Amino acid sequence: AAALESLAAGGGEPAGGVLEDVLAALVRMAPLDGETARILGSPRSLGSLVAIAENGSLAGRLNAVMAIKEVVSSCDGACTDLGVKADDIVDALVKIIKAPICPQATKAAMVAAYHLARSDERVAARVARTGLVPVLVESLVDADKSVAEKALALLDAVLASEQGRESARMHALTVPILVKKMFRVSDLATELAVSAMWRLGKNAGGDEGAATKCLVEALRVGAFQKLLLLLQVGCRDATKEKTTELLRMLNKHKGVGECVDAMDFRGLNKLS
Repeated sequence: AAALESLAAGGGEPAGGVLEDVLAALVRMAPLDGETARILGSPRSLGSLVAIAENGSLAGRLNAVMAIKEVVSSCDGACTDLGVKADDIVDALVKIIKAPICPQATKAAMVAAYHLARSDERVAARVARTGLVPVLVESLVDADKSVAEKALALLDAVLASEQGRESARMHALTVPILVKKMFRVSDLATELAVSAMWRLGKNAGGDEGAATKCLVEALRVGAFQKLLLLLQVGCRDATKEKTTELLRMLNKHKGVGECVDAMDFRGLNKLS
């Protein structure tokens, strides 16, 4: 890590190849300890990681994203310390997610972006402004379990910002895909889908009409029944609170239009 920082300080193209070699060696020793992550989190090192993530070789870009994930994961909710570099990192990560180079890089970029967005609402808004929300929603249509959980986690984190909620509410697939993913992927995915719907349905100083449309749409695609089922089979306390509040919000609009997907109840006996 110190060698990478030193090479980054030197700058210039000749150091590029050596930087990628050092980075490749570092990534093979993951998970990195706190001191290593601190060095990699220095402005000079981060600048090099971002540059490689955006313009390096395919292997270099993958390794850079993996290293960035290590750095922001070690922040433990304090990624605001990254300062203005956070915006550059977000742009590099979003570039990887929008134009994938390999599944491993996409997953690492989603995890890193999740940690950044979760730590700071301003960063969550920055992620939303890149136009990533529609990409995440559409990626959920045929995603496997691992990608679905990471995409839902990142989406939920971005929805903490008004910009994120506005972008999600404008996409016709957002609510239907969130409801569809309940009970079909994993317990974690179900909890993340509930949290995302809860954020969309709450009117936190935003567009009340848009929030209401989300709630009506959720009712139309069978969210009410699924949420009741979730309370019956059990979930974590935090999810239970959101589920209960979401049911209250939905109940105000009951009768506007509902339907039940029988497929969603196939595993009821097994679940209970």
